[in-house]
Amino acid sequence: MKRLTSTRSAILAIASALLSPHIAAAQDAWSQVEILGGTATFEAPTNVPAINVRGKSTAVDARGSVRENSEGLTLESVEATLPVNSLATGMGVRDEHMRKMVFTNPDGTVPNVTFVSRDATCTSDRTKRRSACTVHGDLAIRGIARPIAITLTVSRAGAGFRAEGDGVLRLSAYGIEQPSQFGVRVRDEVKLHLAFIARPATVGMARLTARR
Repeated sequence: MKRLTSTRSAILAIASALLSPHIAAAQDAWSQVEILGGTATFEAPTNVPAINVRGKSTAVDARGSVRENSEGLTLESVEATLPVNSLATGMGVRDEHMRKMVFTNPDGTVPNVTFVSRDATCTSDRTKRRSACTVHGDLAIRGIARPIAITLTVSRAGAGFRAEGDGVLRLSAYGIEQPSQFGVRVRDEVKLHLAFIARPATVGMARLTARR
């Protein structure tokens, strides 16, 4: 009887060891996601109170990972790219001036704007199936990376995730002189707003991200 009990205990221990990773994975699932055509907008106050310069791009591409468990959603990582030539303010002359003064290096190169997260802190609201996340990372303009914090609200959207949030950057942090045109001078502080849908990544993208 003792031998039977010992054998049964051994079998249970082995089964538990084999099943526990699968149980943990079910309780703490993560997804590789990609963002194609997210929206980024900016608003820059000027020295004229009635005038704010606003611009928009719908060409934000990104990839990252989202973890979901009984506590809610957690944003694990983000790497995003925004082509400079996709930003527009609604006025061709102003767009050309903006790209030259803000995004062009002295050697004439115009690197894409990029963002790479370093860490994120999320607080989940399970009743509403969403999380409020503060994402800390590096935003690069002209190829110069500077730290920035972006607040995002992340929620389920079918098989993917919806996110929307804000951040603030200072032109002076990148050595950029505040642009001026026709007597209107942009202030140093620029407000950013992001909105996008993150969908499950393709197999190729998931493998690429997993190897990083």
